[in-house]
Amino acid sequence: MRRTLISLFAALAAASPAAADMVVSPLRQVLDAEQREATVVVSNPTPRILDGRASWIDLAATPLGYENASANLRETISAAPWFTLQPAHFQLEPGARVEITVKVRDGALPPIGERRSHLLIETEATRTLMRKASDSGLQVDIDPGVSIPIMLRGPGSARAEIADTKLLRDTDGLLLLSTAIEPQGEHSTFGRLVASFVSKSDGEKKTLAIRENVAGYPDAEMRLFELPLGFFSLGAGKLTLRYEGAGEYDGVVFDERRFEIAPPQ
Repeated sequence: MRRTLISLFAALAAASPAAADMVVSPLRQVLDAEQREATVVVSNPTPRILDGRASWIDLAATPLGYENASANLRETISAAPWFTLQPAHFQLEPGARVEITVKVRDGALPPIGERRSHLLIETEATRTLMRKASDSGLQVDIDPGVSIPIMLRGPGSARAEIADTKLLRDTDGLLLLSTAIEPQGEHSTFGRLVASFVSKSDGEKKTLAIRENVAGYPDAEMRLFELPLGFFSLGAGKLTLRYEGAGEYDGVVFDERRFEIAPPQ
């Protein structure tokens, strides 16, 4: 039995550069009228020879991740028709690597705004033992895969707002910050969320949490994120949440919100 788990591919790409049978870097790329070529490196950390393939898939952004894009949405967001991809198939010896090159087609001009397709990199199935409740085993073939977003940008801007921020508690009773990023521009945003706190008692500023790889996409009204703070109580003071840019947006602050925290009752 072979299964292509698109949601798993997206989760792997967002969380880590490593899948079970390969390492992929970087985990996103941006092309435009000036930067018309990008390279993605795939490495084989296993002791086996890997047969791999690269293709395109269109995923819609959701508040919590990605899902398969509908046919109508693909017409408005897919960047694949503007790209060429080389190589589409590869074989890696143990410890070897390959560079997959994505180019904007010769003579093609990026459309207004932003389009996005995900580069899907898969390796041949490896046999995995899955245990049931009994002592018997079930052999399942799974294709390890990772998908990474490749953006194509034309004229437009990237803006986003922080919204619907709440202090909650996790299952252990520790504070966590739940918030939404609402894209406002034609281009996606990318960066990190930084939560800091200034105590009213001594004026000391502490960084409570940092959440990396925070992206907002125009095809999703919002994206939801949580930042575990690791405290049962903050005391009285001011909490600041900042959405700051990374990568091509390094040095940009998309939005910043401040919240007065009352002393514990």
